[in-house]
Parts: sequence; C-alpha cells; structure tokens
Amino acid sequence: LHLPKPNRYIPRSLEFCEDLPEEAKVQRIEIPIEPPKLIVNKPNGRLWWRLDDRYALPKASVKILLRTATAENKLQTVADQPGNMRWDYHAETSMQSNFLTSIFTDAMAQDTYDSYLAGLGWSLSKSSSGFTLSCSGYSDRLSDFAIKLLTDFCHLHGSSDGDFLQESHFATAKDKIVRGLRSYFESSRADSLALYYRNLLLSSKGDGVTENLALAEAMKLADIKHHHQQIWADKNMVVEIFYTGNVSNREAQGLFDQVTDIIADTQSKALEGQAERMNYSPWVPGPFERRLPPGEDIEVHFDSKNPKEENGAVIVTYQSQIEGFKGKSLSSEESLHQSAAIRLLCRMIKEPLFNELRTKQQLGYIVSSYYDINYSTRQNNFFDSSYMSNTTPRRTAQTVPLTTSIDSLVVYVLSRKVEPIEVANRIDDFLLNFRSRLEEMTPSEIEDYADSLAKALTKPIRKLGDEASNHMAKIRRHGPQVLCEGSGYSVDDLPWDNPEILAGAIRKLGVDDILQVYDSLVLKKESRSKVTSFVYGKTFRMENSKPISAGARSSTLLSMGALTKKRQSLIAYDPSINYQKVCNGGVLQMLTKHKTTVRYAAAAVALVGVGIWGTMSFKGKGDEKRQK
Repeated sequence: LHLPKPNRYIPRSLEFCEDLPEEAKVQRIEIPIEPPKLIVNKPNGRLWWRLDDRYALPKASVKILLRTATAENKLQTVADQPGNMRWDYHAETSMQSNFLTSIFTDAMAQDTYDSYLAGLGWSLSKSSSGFTLSCSGYSDRLSDFAIKLLTDFCHLHGSSDGDFLQESHFATAKDKIVRGLRSYFESSRADSLALYYRNLLLSSKGDGVTENLALAEAMKLADIKHHHQQIWADKNMVVEIFYTGNVSNREAQGLFDQVTDIIADTQSKALEGQAERMNYSPWVPGPFERRLPPGEDIEVHFDSKNPKEENGAVIVTYQSQIEGFKGKSLSSEESLHQSAAIRLLCRMIKEPLFNELRTKQQLGYIVSSYYDINYSTRQNNFFDSSYMSNTTPRRTAQTVPLTTSIDSLVVYVLSRKVEPIEVANRIDDFLLNFRSRLEEMTPSEIEDYADSLAKALTKPIRKLGDEASNHMAKIRRHGPQVLCEGSGYSVDDLPWDNPEILAGAIRKLGVDDILQVYDSLVLKKESRSKVTSFVYGKTFRMENSKPISAGARSSTLLSMGALTKKRQSLIAYDPSINYQKVCNGGVLQMLTKHKTTVRYAAAAVALVGVGIWGTMSFKGKGDEKRQK
C-alpha cells in the first residue's frame, strides 16, 4: 500500500480576489459585461485583463495566443523581389502544426491528470492565427498550471528533460490523424460533404482531404522536430494574453512577465546558429474567404463516397457583396444596415421554410436555414508593395492589418425522397414565393421578429468560459487593425458592444429595408452571389441526375479539377477590391499598386470576363478614421 503523491493543483484558497468590490461577491449575471482592459501593450506582446464581477466564483480563464505565421505558412522568396521574402500558405507546414498539437496533447495527458482532478482544464489548438493555449478552472493555481504547460511546449528537441516530441506520442498522433482522414469520405454524412466541397471552393487554402492524407502518411518525427524549432525561430511572433475571472491585475501582469520571459529564452535558443533571414513582410495571419462573383450562380456536384449513405444533400449559400458589420468605428452605416437586415431575414425564413419543405412537402430528413458569418484577413502579398525597404517597414493606410466580416444566408436539406436537383428547385420556389410573404407582413409582425432577435443577441452570457472565448475572438480578429501604429484607431475602437448596436439597428428596420436587402441578396440574379453544393447518395446518383449549366452566367463544377480551376478565378474578400462587369481605365493603375489584386484577380478577368474595382463609398461613424 502507498499514498498517492500530493496534488499540487488543488486550490489552497477559494477566497475572492482582494480587488473585487463587496457588491460583486454575489452573482450578478444580468449586469452588462465591462470590456477587458489592455494593461500591457508592447511590440512583442499584449496583456488583456478583466476582473470578473458577474459570476462570484473563485475561477478564472486564461488564453495565450502565440500569433505566428509559422502555424500554416512557409517563407518563400517573392518572385519579382529576390531580396525579399513573404509568408505563403504551405499545406505541409499546416499539417505539421496539427501533428504538433496532437502530440503535445497526448504527451501531457498523464502529467495533467492531477490538474483534471483538481478542477483545471486545458487545450492547445492551432488556427490560421497561430497557436492558442487555453486554461481554466479554480483561480488559485491557474497561473502555475498555464506556465507549466507553456514551459513544456517550449522545450526544444535536444534540451534537457521535458522533451515531449517522443516516438510513442508521434505514432499515436499519426495513427489518429491518418485514420480520420482515410475514413472521412466513407464515413461522412452527405450534408457534411456538401459543406466540405463548398468550403473547399470558398475558404480552403489547401487541396483538401486527399492532399492532407498524403502529407500525413509521409510525415516523420524529424519533420515535426524541425517545425517546432522553426516556430520559435520566428522573431515576429507576438503573444496575446487574455486573463479573466477571479484574478488581480498584479497576478495577470506577473503571468505576462513569465510568459514573455519563457518565449524570449526559447527564441534565443532556437535562433542559435541559424543564418539571418532575408527581409520579409511582417504579416498578421488569419482566416481567408473568397468573394463570389455577383451575377453568377455556381453549382458544385459530387457523389457521396459513403457506401451506406442513402441521402442526398443540398446546401445553398447566398454571400453578401457588402462587407459585414465589425464595429461602429470599423464599419460603415451601410454595413450595419446590411448585416442587421440579413440577420433578421434569416430569422424570418427559418420557421416558414421548415413548415413548407419539411412538414408539408416532407422533402427531407433535415430542413434548415441559418445566418452564417465568416472572416477574411488581408493576405500576405497585399503588403508586398508597402514593405519593400530593407530597413524599417513603411506603414501606410493600405498596409494596416484588416479582418473583414462576411454575412451569408444558408439553406440546407438532407433528403432521400427527392433527387438533389429537384430539392434545389423547391428551395428556389420557396424563396421566390417568400417575397410575397414579406410584402404582406404588418409592422407589428416585423417588430415581433426584430424584438425576438434583438433579445437573443443581447441575452446575457452565463458562463465565464463563453465570455472569455467571446472576448478573445474579438481581440484575435480586430486587435491587429485597431492597435496597428498609424491606423488611426485606438483600443476604444474594439467592437465590444456589437450585440447592442446590431440589436438597435434590427429594431429600426422596416419592410422596405428588408425587401431591398432580400432582393439584392437572394432574388436579383444579376447582382446576387450564390453557390449551391450538391452531394448525391445511393438513392439518386449524380450520373442519373445529369446536372447541366443553367446559363451563360452560371458555372457547374463536376470534378475536383473544375473546382480548383474555378477557385483560382475568385478574388480575396477584401474591401479594397471588388468585381465589376465592365473593365475601366482605373483597373490597371490599381493593379500596379496592390500586387495581391493581380494574383487573386488575373484569372477572374480572363475566365469570368469581369474587372476589378478598388474603391468603396463609406457613410458611417467610423468612416473618417478609415478614409484616413
């Protein structure tokens, strides 16, 4: 018999933070959430902090974002600038990062079992923005726990004990990743595959599951070790920390100091003996979305490879050509109006669509619609024309990091009763007839819908973890733009109060506003941006349905080759560039200024027969700052 070792993560105290006022020591979920405070702002890192005054719990949450392009990108020499380099998306690098997070999670499973018993949880994730270490639970030992995990993640191969990159953990991670990729097509439901093909067209940077499987099967432990070293060799890495809950300002700053010291020490070790890299563009990584051409309906058709799948699936996406609302200082009134109207329309459509297609017509197993929001970061080669100097980079209005919000209406049906093409026709018929219903809506009906949606948007968050994730998402997306030197913005411009602003705009909408947006988004074929993804199950195979092009202003994609070719013709979703039906004399002049436009638009000019328009009109509270 023996006693277990002491659990170092069991909290020593459940007392509230000494900085917490007396009135906040009782639960106050209904009070407004105060935005986090930026208490440290340095070139290599920022610390955001918020003392919880709503939940009255001895718990906290800390999120450490290592913002680095090395998570998914590789330095490449710029073709026409031999002395300069830039970060370009690299599928193998992205896969190596997936392996790295999986290996670390497996390696830490036993070490963090005690923390789990003590009420602490954690995760390490990879995104296009970098790596995020999240820790939550009782506040007393949370800082020590986060530091322990970060220290382990920073251990470079060849250093003393603590190296988590072991063959056993690598084998476990590889088996898990390879099995998941091998079985993806054979095990996925039709609607999941329809989303996959749509996203492969709109937002994916790589070539999908087939490419990832080949990369995963060829992966070696030595590749992961080299990649881990390269991550910490990125001198432009910026750390963003958000610490919230039952934690004092002093403790938050203490954690920040420890984190930055650990990272600095790791970077110095990683850079030892490495040659100095050529000049390269500082770039804030992030998600990516392509802009659909207005007036062109795109259809994507594929058979399901799941031998047991009897259902077919249809997913129809209407992408707004007006950028979505990001915040009162970051967006125009036009964006606010458009986003509010699209959200309200999605609310209005949901129940009637289900009643008509699911209940009355019994069209499918699943019938639904929803509002979708995506984000697109200004991409790396956009900055090429402004980061030419080998000395201090030049900051101009065009080189401000920017994340654009993108609104969409999505309708999807999973059915084995009707072939997918007929399902799409019935969705079209419903949306066409729904306009009459909108016209007949009384002001009181619109007010009821608007009030219901506004209340849902402003419903108080009830969990500390959800609140932390919500705030961190805004910091990750909009922090680089707002805090960029020379941008004209300040920390006060971060969009903490978006739900309240959107709720107010939704309540002001009238029937004419709703109809105008509905027509431009859904009904007007000459202006709408629509993509429909079809997946055929065993009941109705694609070869029997024989999909054909609907006209000159439509594209029907029946293979991966056709999808890839079409994807190359789409431009990035960026407010500085847009499609236009007729080329004009200003196009070439703009192309010479922004090389990203050449890359994303050259094929579009040739294949779609359209030009690029590089200016937008702004009419909002934040317009003066953005015009500067």
